[in-house]
Amino acid sequence: MRRTAIALCFVLICEPAQAQADHRPAAEDLVSLSRAFGLCMTRDGKELAFVMRQTTYDSAAAASGAGPIWKSGSQIYVVPTAGGQPKQLTTGSDPWSPAWSSDGARLAFMRNADGKSRIHVIPLDGGEATLVETGDLIPATPAWSPDGRTLAFLAEVPETKEEKEAARRAGDAYEYGRQWKPSQLWTVPVEGGVPRRVTSGNEHVVNFAWSPDGGHFAVVLSPSSDPYYAFNFLTSRIITSTDGAVVESVQDTACFIDGLQWSPDGRYIAFQTNVKTLSLLNTLRVHRVGTKENWSATSSLDLTLGGFVWNHDSRSLIVLVREKTKTMLYRIPMRDGSPVALGFSGRIITSDLLLDKNGRSLVFMSGTFRTPPDPTSFDLQTQTSRIITRVNPQVDRWSGLHQEIVRWKDSAGVAIEGVFSTPDSVAGGPAPLIVIPHGGPDGVSDEGFDSWTRYFVAHGFSVLTPNYRGSLGYGYEFYAANRGRLGEVEFADIESGVDFLISVGKADSRRLFYGGWSWGGFTTAWTIGHTSRYRAAMVGAGVSDVINQYVTSDINHGIAAQWEYKGNPWKQTENFDRSNPLRFLRNATTPTLIIHGQNDTRVPFSQGLTVYRALSDVGCATKFLVYPRESHGFREAVHSVHYLKAWLEWYRQHMPQ
Repeated sequence: MRRTAIALCFVLICEPAQAQADHRPAAEDLVSLSRAFGLCMTRDGKELAFVMRQTTYDSAAAASGAGPIWKSGSQIYVVPTAGGQPKQLTTGSDPWSPAWSSDGARLAFMRNADGKSRIHVIPLDGGEATLVETGDLIPATPAWSPDGRTLAFLAEVPETKEEKEAARRAGDAYEYGRQWKPSQLWTVPVEGGVPRRVTSGNEHVVNFAWSPDGGHFAVVLSPSSDPYYAFNFLTSRIITSTDGAVVESVQDTACFIDGLQWSPDGRYIAFQTNVKTLSLLNTLRVHRVGTKENWSATSSLDLTLGGFVWNHDSRSLIVLVREKTKTMLYRIPMRDGSPVALGFSGRIITSDLLLDKNGRSLVFMSGTFRTPPDPTSFDLQTQTSRIITRVNPQVDRWSGLHQEIVRWKDSAGVAIEGVFSTPDSVAGGPAPLIVIPHGGPDGVSDEGFDSWTRYFVAHGFSVLTPNYRGSLGYGYEFYAANRGRLGEVEFADIESGVDFLISVGKADSRRLFYGGWSWGGFTTAWTIGHTSRYRAAMVGAGVSDVINQYVTSDINHGIAAQWEYKGNPWKQTENFDRSNPLRFLRNATTPTLIIHGQNDTRVPFSQGLTVYRALSDVGCATKFLVYPRESHGFREAVHSVHYLKAWLEWYRQHMPQ
């Protein structure tokens, strides 16, 4: 029986009106959006470098039938943080992982050369990039030593002749679990020389950071490079930069470790971690170097952390926090104390935080619901933000949308909210509604730019992106509320929100649609097995059989299942059966489009095939689109354009007359 929704309130999200907003974005417009990532800033805070990925339609190739019709490429750009026109610094094959030297005169980055990933260095004042020779090693994540003479990087130890011969004689057969090769930490002189291995043993080095004096590294280690272990079971140590000798432990107990950073004075190390959660980062820990002191700077706070940076005084930290549908900035004392809110608002931060050495200018990527993320500067003294450069100014011409936060309660009194977006003007009653739940389930729908929302609103739909129990940004109790009740909780929370929108005249019960990706796909598969009120649905890379997902996914087993299902499918079978969409697909009557990448390792292809087989067998209208080479997140522009058009057309085909 459906629960009755009780209105709480609407909160309007305002943004200045756009001039000449008259272009209705098509799938091609979304795919053509440029993306800036990999931000890095010089220590003095004057120059910002980033990678820009651009995708363009090749009309000549489309007309001739020769070659790909979409072309994508990346280059590194540099722009003054004071603002201005970015200057393209690199040419040739796609670069990634840019890193400034301490004096800001050179930039190191990764790029393929001779079919292998290699480190290159380019001077800021012009000239060609030079290759830093690393022999048989395939380097990753380069980082400069403080004196600018050495680069550190991660790389696997090359196979010996004996190992290669043994694999050949076995016909490349292997013992499962032994195929994961650990990365080690290496250094190499920038001007040329033989790479030197710093770490030893079989542990996998996940991350590292030079100490400010260059004499040590802080390293994050896992037992294996298997994604499951490299995500969940991490420890941290301080080692010497010369021979890798262990000096002290930073974090002995295996946990998730993110954002490891030295304080500017080198006396402390901080990192984000999770306490009594799966992936909610709710604790910022600080370790005092040279001692066994290790404490939480946030023990009295119920936070969803999204990143941090040490303040220039080495006594406090600036922390990015998710608060419901917003992102906020706080200054937090190094030892547990009261956070001080900074005056940042109106934008959603989507990247790590960067701070200049004087502690004045904070830089990050941020956007709004109308504009994709741009490099942004926040002045800590004046508490004002400024866009450094526009990445996608063309969106100013896109047709407008209205957005608000809607809040409701179900009959059990649980308070839920979501982001509700509609076209600027709708004639003849409410627009048809699409429900798009976020993935995760430990994700969140916020007030930032969402390309799917922008696309469907431009084509006459309203969109609800609900934050059901299990979402981030609402505190620990809300996050943990769907443990052992997956499917049931999301369904109750979302359906009560749809009831609410109908009851206040913002949705039409005859024109309801549903669709989501990943855990949003799970929620879709669950929903079509429990209600027939939606005209059509889309399951994108969605979980349909939780036991098969446990067995075949790269990370969704072990402690992930112990958190989500309170056990594993062999001992707590009833917990998995209770939350398995597959059990209820026999009831499905909603026409359902299925979209899945064939190389998906997070939610393997068999999950999409399961939905298709089930719906076909029970006589439910269905269509299965398979995309070769694609993983959990699609990369090929031609595929993205295709599935967006197919998704929209599926809903249009099932619109009531």
